[in-house]
Amino acid sequence: MAKTLLLLGGSPQQVIAITTARNLGYRTVLCDYLPDNPGQHEADVFYLISTTDKDAVLDVARKENIDGIVAYASDPAAPTAAYVSEALGLAGIPYDMALNFCEKHKFRTFLEQNGFNVPGSVELDADAPFDASLVEGLTLPIIVKPTDSSGSKGVTVVRDLADLPAAFKDARERSRNRVLVAEEFIERAHPHVIEAELTVSDGEVSTWGLINSIRDSASNPLLPAAYSYPLELSQDQIDLVYDQVSKLVHASGMTYGSFNIEMIITEDGRLYFLDAGPRNGGNMLPDFISMIADGDVVAATLQAAMGETPDDSAALDGKSGGSWGLAVMHTPKDGILNHMEHTPAAAKALVREVPLAEPGDEVHRFSTCDKGFGFAFYHFPDEATKQATMNAPGGPVLAILQD
Repeated sequence: MAKTLLLLGGSPQQVIAITTARNLGYRTVLCDYLPDNPGQHEADVFYLISTTDKDAVLDVARKENIDGIVAYASDPAAPTAAYVSEALGLAGIPYDMALNFCEKHKFRTFLEQNGFNVPGSVELDADAPFDASLVEGLTLPIIVKPTDSSGSKGVTVVRDLADLPAAFKDARERSRNRVLVAEEFIERAHPHVIEAELTVSDGEVSTWGLINSIRDSASNPLLPAAYSYPLELSQDQIDLVYDQVSKLVHASGMTYGSFNIEMIITEDGRLYFLDAGPRNGGNMLPDFISMIADGDVVAATLQAAMGETPDDSAALDGKSGGSWGLAVMHTPKDGILNHMEHTPAAAKALVREVPLAEPGDEVHRFSTCDKGFGFAFYHFPDEATKQATMNAPGGPVLAILQD
């Protein structure tokens, strides 16, 4: 009899997890709160249930007698997956540990307790009146955000105290748990945010998907607009990344599973973790790392969720594999899409394109991650071409809007 896997989320980016599960021989059960999600057409069983309603999902898990659960590329659903797996004795990270990573105020406490660098910060009550005196001890610029949001929703960098009330209001409107955080904004000493898309096997990192997370200041400097591999750092900085990421994975207690981590290094050589989630990253990062590793990161993730030992086909040392790029199709302004236009070097390197909008569709300014409308994957002949193409102003692909 086929094993049953419960998947949390059926968005276009998550469909690959459902089809991969089917190819692995698993029976698939899907939960999603959107009635028009495409994943329902791929899953064996579908429940119209919010993936953040952990007790409702647990009821489904018991009814379907599942063997594993996964929150593929979903930060909000990761605590639910941990809650269910813990309740049913399935493979997964403990629920309390999942909260340490998925709620930003708890993440900062966890980091501090385990000897990692943390910025100065204060917690704010989303339901209390705004009180500027609460952040008087912090040095500008500061960043204000909900502690349980994803995709940069409700996140604002404040460089002038006059902008604090608006930042507080935006964060409050995006908060579910009613806890906000204001913390000192740490400046990095390198061009791009460092991102790690990891697979963990037997407590150690087996897939080191270490990538440059490239921002687009014309749209939203807080959002990843593209990615490239390998890292563009000094050797000392790279060594620090391996050391600190390994320590973080060990501190989490994860035996098998996936991690997505963002970090920066300061001018004085200190590494700060910005965010970390016990799940795969979005923006088709597992597909990207699978291409680089010439393996299947998605399959490894699902096998781990089922309590099986993943094969090592997706192993990656973070250095070998060639020069690659991944672009998130986006626009700095609202409009009607005419077409997408790759730069000449990007067009030569293009190996895969996943459009989520067609000419004539309405597209919106890239203010949050969900405003992206497609992905393009590139394999470059050398590192110099990769850097020149991926780091160019405007990126490797442009959205041309109708006049």
